[in-house]
Amino acid sequence: MKSLITIFLVLYSGVLFSQTQKAPLNVIVTNKSGVPIPNDKITFIGKESKIEIAGITNARGHFKVLVPGGDEYAIKVEVIGEQIDYTSFVVPTPPPGAQFRTRTMEIRYELPKSVVLKDLHFASGKYTIEEESFPVLDQLAEYLIRKKTTKIRVEGHTDSDGTNASNKELSENRAQAVKLYLEEKGVPAELIQAKGLGEEKPIEDNSTVSGKAKNRRTEIHLVEN
Repeated sequence: MKSLITIFLVLYSGVLFSQTQKAPLNVIVTNKSGVPIPNDKITFIGKESKIEIAGITNARGHFKVLVPGGDEYAIKVEVIGEQIDYTSFVVPTPPPGAQFRTRTMEIRYELPKSVVLKDLHFASGKYTIEEESFPVLDQLAEYLIRKKTTKIRVEGHTDSDGTNASNKELSENRAQAVKLYLEEKGVPAELIQAKGLGEEKPIEDNSTVSGKAKNRRTEIHLVEN
């Protein structure tokens, strides 16, 4: 869902502004049916400046933010366990004596029903979460705490190496390890289910090394309230 838009118009005034003048932006976040999405986090990242500006929607799906001129910004929408690229926009450098007008941006997207936590890794054959996996789980925990009522199911999956019983047990233990980690970060236990499916639902051919690697995964599924 990538495109480039220039959303800010410049209104001339008698006041001289620096080239880093900030442009006021009203942001509205909804699903594709136009229903507001509360407690959503949207981040704008400057292509040149690398500056990150984030806003969180209120109950009406709105927030306001000031964005410096003279840069192109990527829009990142935070969903369960990851950020997705939405689009990008340009805030031009204002001419001398110009002032930005307040503009409105509407972001519409549909929340994915499930994601694979690609940056989540366990010790080989164990359910110990590798330290490199903490950032993605921390982001997921922050998301669930902010959303307050969103419920998820953590599903563990394995490849076909080993017995059905051992794979089922390993996947269950890994799913429970993720659940425990999230709870320790402050996510209410009632928002998280955990289930191990072992080798029951492969997404690739287990006869190849790459296929096995993809089958060893942890999925996060939204649970309807």
